[in-house]
Amino acid sequence: MKQKICLLGLLCLFLRAQSQTSNFANALKIGDHVPDITINNFINYPNKSAKISDFKGKLLILDFWATNCGSCIRAMPKMDSLAKKFNRNIQIIAVSYEKQAIVTAFLKRNPVGRSMQLPIVTDDIKLRSLFPHRILSHEVWIDENGMVVGITEPEYVNERNVQAMLAHKMPDMPVKTDMMAYDYQQPLLVNSSKAMIYSAIDSYKQGVAPKFGAVTDSLNNRLRFYIINFPILQMYMLALDHLLYFPKTFMQIQIRDTARLQMPSGIYRNPWKQKNNFCYETVQSSSTSTARLKEIIRSDLNRFFNLDGRMEKRKAKCLVLQRFKEENHLLATTSSIPLNTLHSKDSVKVISGGSISNIIWELNEIKNGMPAIDETGIKENVEMHLPIQSFANIPQVNQALYKYGLVLKEEMRELEFFVLSDAQASTQSSLN
Repeated sequence: MKQKICLLGLLCLFLRAQSQTSNFANALKIGDHVPDITINNFINYPNKSAKISDFKGKLLILDFWATNCGSCIRAMPKMDSLAKKFNRNIQIIAVSYEKQAIVTAFLKRNPVGRSMQLPIVTDDIKLRSLFPHRILSHEVWIDENGMVVGITEPEYVNERNVQAMLAHKMPDMPVKTDMMAYDYQQPLLVNSSKAMIYSAIDSYKQGVAPKFGAVTDSLNNRLRFYIINFPILQMYMLALDHLLYFPKTFMQIQIRDTARLQMPSGIYRNPWKQKNNFCYETVQSSSTSTARLKEIIRSDLNRFFNLDGRMEKRKAKCLVLQRFKEENHLLATTSSIPLNTLHSKDSVKVISGGSISNIIWELNEIKNGMPAIDETGIKENVEMHLPIQSFANIPQVNQALYKYGLVLKEEMRELEFFVLSDAQASTQSSLN
């Protein structure tokens, strides 16, 4: 008997939209005409409903998204900008399956949501049935005559491709095809049932949503851990039990070819993923401890990719958040509704009903910044209003923190870093 177990937690790089098999019968493809259906539950639109034919004469782009899809939200300002630039010739509609109350709450609380001007559809069923998918964001291009002319990932919705579409010059945009029924329980090795213990790695699987997990086979005393369609760095994070997030300032990347880990700017994501995302699995005895399993995964990744990824303690200069006075009445939260605009471009950044660790998180996201740690001892939720342009401006941050009895100091500490180096370079270093 096989039993699913939770291992290392769960985190989705991409939200996987739920699609029923009945949707396939109605699924439209490029070259099909969209039926003149009525779309309901509009926000940011003069009417509560509209028909597809209402947008005839314009390039219509349906942007499927969700309030808990980070990449979707990050793309919204770009979508807004394109809609304004090509106002007379295109219409972009953000489509969500979520209830209107959920979307409305997001628009009020999230900094990106508050600035959104795109028409939004909520509670969608009809459009999802016409364009079934699993991975968000999902972009559908419909020409001025109501014909489907593109189904793409969000990065292809850019000024160059919009201009080409409006000029009736089909841009080079690969069709986004999500695999709707991939079996994550299927081993990567065809004859794996004959092997009791093994590890394997495979190439990127087009159209399959990223996922990781574990399954135990109690009859054969086997544990299978798998990672599907992840980039190298995130695979290491799983192996080190840090899930998919690790503070940037606590990473020391010392490899020659950094393009293996992070996509260079100015290129499309899908070709890079095909080359630099992988699938991995290991089958071990079901009695294998979590600590031992993580060590096996890390060793496998080092061998497969000719790298040396490890946790290592090093002394380093860092930013230490400290208190210089004990009164914390200014830190007490007064709102029951959590709010976090620290990552926004707002001139006053707010944390309400949240932890002081959110400020540490922002400091650790600074490119080429120093590691930041919290030594305040504050455990309760806080409410703070920080008039700063950027967390990278430490003097300005300190000025904003002063009235809360807090200060950032540069001090030396022994910290644990994630270090990733080329295997050969690491070996030579140890020999020296």
